[in-house]
Amino acid sequence: MATTSPANSKTPRPVPGATPSPPDVPSAHLTDLQQVLERDIPMCAQMAMQVTDCSDRRLSVSMPLELNHNHQQTAFAGSLNALCTIVGWGTMYLLLRRLETTGNIVIRRSSIKYHRPVATTHVTARCQPVDPLAQQHFAEMYAEKGQAKLDLAVEIAGEGRSAVTFTGSYVVTREDCQIGVFAII
Repeated sequence: MATTSPANSKTPRPVPGATPSPPDVPSAHLTDLQQVLERDIPMCAQMAMQVTDCSDRRLSVSMPLELNHNHQQTAFAGSLNALCTIVGWGTMYLLLRRLETTGNIVIRRSSIKYHRPVATTHVTARCQPVDPLAQQHFAEMYAEKGQAKLDLAVEIAGEGRSAVTFTGSYVVTREDCQIGVFAII
């Protein structure tokens, strides 16, 4: 069971299951995530999204340009948005696995900026590092209230600088908790 901080405390106390672990995610978790994406979110299979890596707890997912391009032979903006959204969702999925719990993952809001066209044969989006205190606070709120939020940033690199930047606010609820209307992924 997770411990919680006093209501007036600004610094979260350690939570069992939320303490740092080895930087790499077990390959079995990545394989499981790939299967969940293909089975439960059909567009991931249609877009040929592949979980490629999760080093330093930074999930990377790629997709081929061949299946996700626009009329100018660059990556379609909707495909880029979907890829970034899935990277955030997958990051939350792996966090729940690490905390040895489950829940409903939804995205509450997101913002995306397209800085330049993406024309690489394999487009890869990568989640940016999440602040350990933010993860700890998430774990505490989830244990205490049955729902919690975490803001994530995702980037698609292009020729030495960002081509796409995405931010998403993800909410996780236990199956037995009711929340307001959210876009469910």
